Amino acid sequence: MKWFFAFGCYLFSLSAFATLNDGIEALEKQNYSQALAEFKTLASVGNAEARFYLGIMQKNGYGMPADAGRALGWFKKAASQGYAPANREMGKMYLIGEGVDADLEEAVELLEAAAEQGDEAAQMEVGQLYIAGGKVEKDSARAAQWLEKAAAQGNSQAQYQLANLLYQGDGVEKNIEQALKWYQQAAAASQVDAQYTLAYLYMDGQAITQDYPRAFSLFQQAAQAGNRNAQYMLGYMLDQGMGVAKNPKSAFDWYLKAAQQGYDEAQLIVGYMYFTGKGATKNQALAEDWVSKAVAQGNAKAKKLLEEMHRAAGQ
Repeated sequence: MKWFFAFGCYLFSLSAFATLNDGIEALEKQNYSQALAEFKTLASVGNAEARFYLGIMQKNGYGMPADAGRALGWFKKAASQGYAPANREMGKMYLIGEGVDADLEEAVELLEAAAEQGDEAAQMEVGQLYIAGGKVEKDSARAAQWLEKAAAQGNSQAQYQLANLLYQGDGVEKNIEQALKWYQQAAAASQVDAQYTLAYLYMDGQAITQDYPRAFSLFQQAAQAGNRNAQYMLGYMLDQGMGVAKNPKSAFDWYLKAAQQGYDEAQLIVGYMYFTGKGATKNQALAEDWVSKAVAQGNAKAKKLLEEMHRAAGQ
């Protein structure tokens, strides 16, 4: 009979796992009624993860009225069973006073509890708190410890922020070699800021062997993801022929993308290229329009260029 009982428990666990996965899949597909039914069934027999997901649904109003207080209740039940993400969510709610009076001490305690349990998102959250300071006393060394734990789990944002601390030696021992390792890992995971930073380092050649083609490739990846600084730098490399053949037209196109995102240096260059006809058809009106945008942002070089353009036009 013992084997029969054990086999029955095994079948039940498989069934619960399948139901939980069905609920998660339904939630991801925004099929909230199905997700709610699956999670409620499991929560009624004490499944911590199902209780956590009911908290998420209640907090965000998925398939039921949004109610942060009730969501907190679900998170507390899941947390009491040792489910780390529930501690993390409660910590975030206590941090901002969502569904409960704000309590910084309780928030940090809950977030660190989740982080100690190995919750990657909580490790990242705690690390950012200690980097920023303000809500807690700034502590870069402590931040680095938590960021490293999240980074080791593959969190690319943690990898990038840890790299910044190590590269700058901000409250931790400066370690360029380790910084580059984390920048590279984050960039490989498509973390855009890491791609931009690493590209700049390859172009600069101070901390790492100069490699214009590698820099161009990384700027291109970040630029395609919408990073305006990378778009500007990609334009610059095409304009100057760094790691790639000179191509004023393509350079103009990337400068324009950055300018359209409000980057004043790019607005200045776009205006200049319209003014001179380099990479773009000459157009005095557009030239003045783009340079004026940069002037409006306080760009001194743009103000000087605009004055020269007016003199050239006899104004």
